[in-house]
Amino acid sequence: MNKKLLIVVGGLLLASTTTFAQKSKIKEANKAFDKASEQIILANSTANGDPAAYNADAITEPLLKAKAAADEAVANAETANNADAWFAKGVTYIELSRVPKFADKKYYNEGIDALKKAFSINPKIVSKDGAENSIFNAGIFAFNGAIASLNDNNYDDLFRALGTARDAFSFNDRKLFKDRKEVDTLLADVNYYEGFGYYSKKDYPKAISILEESLKNPITQAKADPYRILAFSYGEVKNTEKQIATIEAAKKKFPANKDLEADELNYFISQGKETELIGKFESAVAKEPNNALYVNNLAVLYRNMGMEKNGKFADDASEWHKKAEETMKKALELEPNNAIYNFNLSTMYVIKGDYVANKMNALGSSKADNLKYDEMVKIRKGYLDQAVAALTKMESILEPKLKNKSINPEEKGYLMEGIQTLGRIYSQVNNVEKAKEYRTKLKNYEDNY
Repeated sequence: MNKKLLIVVGGLLLASTTTFAQKSKIKEANKAFDKASEQIILANSTANGDPAAYNADAITEPLLKAKAAADEAVANAETANNADAWFAKGVTYIELSRVPKFADKKYYNEGIDALKKAFSINPKIVSKDGAENSIFNAGIFAFNGAIASLNDNNYDDLFRALGTARDAFSFNDRKLFKDRKEVDTLLADVNYYEGFGYYSKKDYPKAISILEESLKNPITQAKADPYRILAFSYGEVKNTEKQIATIEAAKKKFPANKDLEADELNYFISQGKETELIGKFESAVAKEPNNALYVNNLAVLYRNMGMEKNGKFADDASEWHKKAEETMKKALELEPNNAIYNFNLSTMYVIKGDYVANKMNALGSSKADNLKYDEMVKIRKGYLDQAVAALTKMESILEPKLKNKSINPEEKGYLMEGIQTLGRIYSQVNNVEKAKEYRTKLKNYEDNY
């Protein structure tokens, strides 16, 4: 009887020792985490915005120690259903997400999963010190990770990270952050980027489904890009009716948005409806003659109508050239230092030069034709000189912005194309030195900016 009692008591002692050992792992994780947190607070005040400060051993070593202890605790049957163990794992993994050298581990995914597990065991864990802040940080780290994955075209990681961000920001059925308006915006952005991700992945039906739902949110409606990506998606599936309807709806909300103006222009061109769009812009310019954007867009439409198509110019091309040049000059009267308008004027002169070259190539070898040819050489040279003047003006506006890094992507694209065009023009007029100068300049800018 006594022997049996001793065996049972011994078994209880053994079980108690095991449980205590595993619970000590939770304490060990918490202690190491607290030590790391102290160093993170210190880094926050001294890092001056440099993320590399979080790579310091004083931060990473205790975090890794906390991770090892928490992993051991949740893996052991004695504490596998202990909310504190999962909480320790969650907050540790989330803080590891802060460390740049661990970025590839994407610890925020496992971190939020661990906190969800802790919450399922004991909902009161959201009241623990640091819980709300840790969950919010998980959302931020995951969102930033999603954008990085999108830029890398890594769609599996993108959608996983967006799911983590959504889980964090909507934790406990959105009750945790119900009074934080910035979380509403972040959730709206998560939904938009999910749609954008499927668009980038070329899963257009999925992108349409998500973006249509996203645009029911007033927060998403306040931005032009979701409308643009939805319109692009409609275009990819050949739903042109919804494509133009989406563009027009966005234009009403964002009347000064140049990207939407370009989207509308491209739509009508792709549908062969330039004349319909010209009528719209002519009416718009008549109502707002001092709106430089409208005037420029109308000029571009005129230019496009007079462009060479399939190796030939239309019979009325010269009439379109004249209207385009006059209208482009009006836009520049309104905004003389608009680099893009200067670029557009240069393209008109290049097209006029090509028009003359086309006529030259059609001449015969008679004396009269030879005289015409010589005269046309001068005319073409005059147009190319005017193109150079407009491009040089554009360059003088945008080059300083490139060098001081204030140039936007659209402007940079125009500058690079303009410099390339200058090199080609100089080659055509046999100015070898200037052609070489602009080829060198283009390579320098592409390599260094």
